Amino acid sequence: MRRSSLDFARTLARKADNDWRAASVGLEHDVPLDTVCFHLQQTAEKLIKALLECRSVEYRFTHDLKELLRLALPEYPVLGEFRDSLPNYTDFATAMRYEDSHDPDREQALEAFETVKRFRTIVHSLLPPEARP
Repeated sequence: MRRSSLDFARTLARKADNDWRAASVGLEHDVPLDTVCFHLQQTAEKLIKALLECRSVEYRFTHDLKELLRLALPEYPVLGEFRDSLPNYTDFATAMRYEDSHDPDREQALEAFETVKRFRTIVHSLLPPEARP
């Protein structure tokens, strides 16, 4: 039996918070930046999926933040400000995991951290209370 969409949204939001904490601690303790950025991408991905679950919007299994954001924008137009930044982080969960040529530098990691931090704050305000972590 499938859980309700709001229950699954809460699970995704909670797991996004776990990824957020991992990225935050990673930056503070000089964890390799590819690992920090992977958790930043995962934070954004799971938060978008949580929003999609809240509105019962179907999506395929993907790490593609551009695709997920495109699905979320009709329901949550306020996320339009992230249209140009979030898709750049898809590689943090794909190519970067396997290729040295995609490793981020500290400046890129900090920029991604600040973007995802703002994104997280906005998404938390959009989630219904019963879907919040």
